[in-house]
Amino acid sequence: MAFDWRKEDNETIEYHLNPRMTVPDTLEVLGAVSVRAAAAREKLVGQYDIRYGDRPKETLDLFPAQSDALGVLPPAQIFIHGGYWRGSDKEAHSHLATDIVAAGVTHIAPNYDLCPDVTLDDIVDEVRNSVIWVYKNADDLGIDRDRICISGHSAGGHLTGMMMRQDWTAYGLPADIFKGAVPVSGVFDPEPIMHTSVNGDVRLDIEMARRNDSLAHPPQPNAPVIAIVGGDEPEGFHVLSQEYVETCRKAGLEAEYFSVPGFHHFSVIEEVFRAGSAHFDRMLDQFR
Repeated sequence: MAFDWRKEDNETIEYHLNPRMTVPDTLEVLGAVSVRAAAAREKLVGQYDIRYGDRPKETLDLFPAQSDALGVLPPAQIFIHGGYWRGSDKEAHSHLATDIVAAGVTHIAPNYDLCPDVTLDDIVDEVRNSVIWVYKNADDLGIDRDRICISGHSAGGHLTGMMMRQDWTAYGLPADIFKGAVPVSGVFDPEPIMHTSVNGDVRLDIEMARRNDSLAHPPQPNAPVIAIVGGDEPEGFHVLSQEYVETCRKAGLEAEYFSVPGFHHFSVIEEVFRAGSAHFDRMLDQFR
């Protein structure tokens, strides 16, 4: 029987949905990732801490791809970092830009303020602000506003789902602003997190969790979705992605779920963004 957090005790929910419980030496793993990200920033051409809003962390990094020989502007991917809405930073994931920029796609990484300084409602507002800002400033950023895709990891996967359920016409943007979405190890339903230690920082209550449940609200942009999870992740993450794919399919979207053998919660995102991997190629197909 598939994992159902509603039928489990808090200890079991914590095991399934807190990656630090199942990835050995988590701090060392994350430290090594930060080292790779810093090395990439030394080599990549980037514009850092571009402000998209007034709140402290409403900034983004831009890693531009070049226009083609005919002067056609490159597509862009907005990548939303994870950290359970309470940690990490766009800078810790800069290395993910390396291969996708080389493939001709501009990589845009927004930051957002973190719990407990703000709420999940605030974070969703900020990420939405970043998308609106990118679209409206596409010419200055040197990107094709008609070829924007969105992706995110873990909490960023949840935020990807939240951006897919927005009515963008309410903000003067096209309904189908995204040409594709790639949520990786997404926490699409925040409610079970209320039963984990993570909620000490995130401070969800039931109303806030349900307002920000991307499983309960159908996606609005008609864009293909690729939901990816590491094969070594606990069943909880797999079930959430499977449920999100089903939500997308019920809304009439093309949606696929993939489990990547041999990768855990923190390593699967690097495999997705690695040139030559099957999932990297699938991601690039969304821009075509």
